[in-house]
Amino acid sequence: MSSIQNIILLENLLSAERLLKLDRAASRHQEQSNTNFNIRSIGEKTIEVETVQGETTSGKYANEATLIKRTEGLFRKHLPDYKINVSPETFQASPASVVNTAWIDKMMQQKGIRIKQIAFDTGIDRESVSDWVTGKRSMSQIVKALFYFYLNK
Repeated sequence: MSSIQNIILLENLLSAERLLKLDRAASRHQEQSNTNFNIRSIGEKTIEVETVQGETTSGKYANEATLIKRTEGLFRKHLPDYKINVSPETFQASPASVVNTAWIDKMMQQKGIRIKQIAFDTGIDRESVSDWVTGKRSMSQIVKALFYFYLNK
């Protein structure tokens, strides 16, 4: 399976060898920075490419200009006579990603909310809420979202 969505659209423009080289280069971007490419359309000497960066383990993210530059560099090397139009989509972290035990503690103190109140309002047993708040139990993304939206109301 190709690391470039719709790479098949380039079959009439590039040899099998060039397609493979392009795909390998795109695969490196995918592995190193979780950047994915989708060929949306090919026109008269133009190629429309959507470039999306997902979450990375390093926490380092490209801005729109960098995603455009990477995409143009990747495709222009193989298709020098084509104009590469890039629709970049940078990574947007979930607002709930700030949630950890220290954040919950701070917000509960600011708002004067106790574990018992959270349990009552959410219908979640007090012990589970307590375990998340104290860090005895790890929080899934859903639990983090619950705390984020509950404590930001």
